[in-house]
Amino acid sequence: MTTLAELVSTAHRDFADHPAVLGEHGVTTFAGLGAQARSVAAALAGLGARPGDRVVLALDNRPEVLAVEHGIWLGGFVRVAVGTRPHAREIAGIAADCAATVVVCAAELAARLDGQRTCTPESLLRGGGAFREPPRSPDDLVALMYTSGSSGQPKGARVTSAAWVAMVTAMWAALPPIGPGDVVLHVAPMSHFGGSVGSAYTLAGAAALPLPRFDPESTWDTVRANGVTAIPLVPTILDRLVTASAPAPASLRAVVYGGAPIQPAAQRRARAVLGDVLYQFYGLSEALAPLTVLSAADHASPDPHRTASVGRPVDSVEVSVVDTPGEDGEIRVRGPQIMSGYWNGAETPADGWFATGDLGFLDEDGYLHLTGRRSELIVTGGFNVHPAEVENVLAELDAVAAVAVLGVPDERWGETVAAVVVVEDGYELSEMDIQRACAERLAGYKKPRRIVFADRLPLTSTGKIAKQPLRSWF
Repeated sequence: MTTLAELVSTAHRDFADHPAVLGEHGVTTFAGLGAQARSVAAALAGLGARPGDRVVLALDNRPEVLAVEHGIWLGGFVRVAVGTRPHAREIAGIAADCAATVVVCAAELAARLDGQRTCTPESLLRGGGAFREPPRSPDDLVALMYTSGSSGQPKGARVTSAAWVAMVTAMWAALPPIGPGDVVLHVAPMSHFGGSVGSAYTLAGAAALPLPRFDPESTWDTVRANGVTAIPLVPTILDRLVTASAPAPASLRAVVYGGAPIQPAAQRRARAVLGDVLYQFYGLSEALAPLTVLSAADHASPDPHRTASVGRPVDSVEVSVVDTPGEDGEIRVRGPQIMSGYWNGAETPADGWFATGDLGFLDEDGYLHLTGRRSELIVTGGFNVHPAEVENVLAELDAVAAVAVLGVPDERWGETVAAVVVVEDGYELSEMDIQRACAERLAGYKKPRRIVFADRLPLTSTGKIAKQPLRSWF
């Protein structure tokens, strides 16, 4: 079985003369990327890292990210990518939890990571002497994928070489053919969903173009100027991008989104602007996307029931739903993309089935539908309310820019439905407008009884709406 390190070395060799990274200071070929990666591996070994040791990447989107990642994998180390959105205390906490040998970060962040050994990517690229690749196995640990920690402490999901290769292979099967000439634009954090999708592109010979900051207008300029063919995104960034866009550039062949649910209204807006290039991947930190795929052809379906799904399972993955009479069941998944367990925690069950914590159902055509998270289910007066159902209704209103629905304590009903609403610029919206819209589409017990208007919604480091901080607003 092919290992991740072998895929990395093969890409460096087979695409040697083709562009691997596009940056403000020029183009790095795959041969150059391979040389940089070996310098990184040697430098990490010089800092005391040994095969199996954890290396934390606290970097924004920048050209050096790929060299550091590839160096980690060639050296037999473990990638722990957290990005720069978490607070310095959270990054230090993750580094301590996994006993990281070093944190790779910018100098200004290093000054705030007390007690952690740090280095900059520039220092790693200068190298550290001779490098010899260690022997590899598909069972080797190659990454820890830390959960966002929106409730409770983040946990590190152990990802093996075999799981990462299975993820990449599933993406290759789901997406249009990838090769030299493709350019993947990184505007979503490379530390999370965007980087996973980007890995599939890089390992097939595509060039990566990282952007450190997201701005809708300048992003479209970058797409047109560089012939970008693919963009991995989370739904929040996708919606901001399409609402700022003129007609989509002809070069785009795949806009891949995932990492959080998408509201139907946002999905329709995206297709109206981008055309038939949308691909939705469903997955989790513990079970790498794509577990299911909603293809470009599925997005073009006239059936709103189909486009509301997250697609059908990929060939290597089994999906089951634990049915509860009268309710949606918990989704379980099994396949090679599932984690081997949590760092310092529970192993994956012996039967291989992982309980996702997501609720949903499989329709008669085999498409998976998500209805919410078990932990977010609102029980009001003995009735169950899925926040996504209420959010989708409110998102249909032109005046609603963003919305989050959650359950808050209530003396009479146990819990009651609450909504935090961001109003679109140039519009007015009242509580009465919201109640009227819900009365037309929802049962009475599902209507928000408490409503707060806000300028913006807090986001997690992965771009999801962070509902835990919103609870204090009530």
